[in-house]
Amino acid sequence: MTSIYSRRTLRSAMAVAGLALAGLTVGAATNAASAENSATHTGKRLVVRGEATVKDAPCDAGGCLQITDGAFRGTVGKGAYDGTVNLRIAEGFDNGEGGVCAPIDGRLVLGAGTPDRLVLALTGDSCQDGAGDPRTASFTTLAHFTVKHGAGAFAKARGSGIASFSEDAADHDRMTLVGRISR
Repeated sequence: MTSIYSRRTLRSAMAVAGLALAGLTVGAATNAASAENSATHTGKRLVVRGEATVKDAPCDAGGCLQITDGAFRGTVGKGAYDGTVNLRIAEGFDNGEGGVCAPIDGRLVLGAGTPDRLVLALTGDSCQDGAGDPRTASFTTLAHFTVKHGAGAFAKARGSGIASFSEDAADHDRMTLVGRISR
């Protein structure tokens, strides 16, 4: 016959074993997350600001934009930049103000025309500010960037971060990149 005391002792032992297993599981998950977090946050901080002109560009589908005459400055130096952005208009959506938004992907080259180039891939969304004719409106774009490759001083660069672009109605664009880079 089993006494109440021995049942309580068995339950207590099982509870302690369960807590130990839970602790090991949480510890392993924390270590895995910590390793992933440190891999994501390696390298130096990257902060870049720039101004450029945005022009319509020919393309097969959607809408394409050319970023030209760019000048940047920041933690990776200063220089010229250019790029291309593909607006996936077929996947467009309402901005909540009577205007439009569309997903984007593209490419940005910091140090364009020099031996020290940093090529970034962009993916995100571009939204019209307010309502009205999109051809004469301002736009805000938020995107993720990833270093695709580099040349010269950036030959082994890797990194990623967040990009914002503010294009006014006169097609002048202000860019900000914030992230991390390692070389």
